[in-house]
Amino acid sequence: MKVAVLAYDGFTDVDLFLPWDFLWRVKVPYGAGYTGEWQPMICADKPVITSYSGVPINVSGSIEDVVTADGVFVVSGDGSRAKLADPAYMARLKLDPGRQRIAAIDSGVLIIAALGLLRGLSATTYSTVFPELEAMGVTTRRAPLVAHGSIATGGGCLAGLELTAWLVESLLGKDAADAVLRSFDRTS
Repeated sequence: MKVAVLAYDGFTDVDLFLPWDFLWRVKVPYGAGYTGEWQPMICADKPVITSYSGVPINVSGSIEDVVTADGVFVVSGDGSRAKLADPAYMARLKLDPGRQRIAAIDSGVLIIAALGLLRGLSATTYSTVFPELEAMGVTTRRAPLVAHGSIATGGGCLAGLELTAWLVESLLGKDAADAVLRSFDRTS
């Protein structure tokens, strides 16, 4: 099972590294009889991307890997606006909620809204992004997580934990997500 974390130059560090860490903590086999390979990857349209704070990272997958992934997590960051303004980039993102689980956080929610995936749905995002999302015709809700079927949105950087748990649970079941959440328990 492939899970793509979609990122770009100017990504918000915590919105990439927290889900990435969570996805790497998943151990299979888990629930629902899934015994196959679990393959998280960071995907972008170039081989090295740099966060808004200047951290460069090598990516492990392409935009085409995002399109074929079973699960997708779209990160946020100032770079999201440049991607939204790039028709060639947006045309490559052929996401399909009929066969994929799709999660997006903060300004990453704008990307899935621009793809038409939030049409008729409500969504959440970072508080300063609400006006942009509403201008795109999406009904907003102030909540850390809003899920509709195979699409979920998160609002606020720390909602990334809950949003990633949703993604893992929707792909592998509650036991898998709960096991990873327990691994973050600071009291043990």
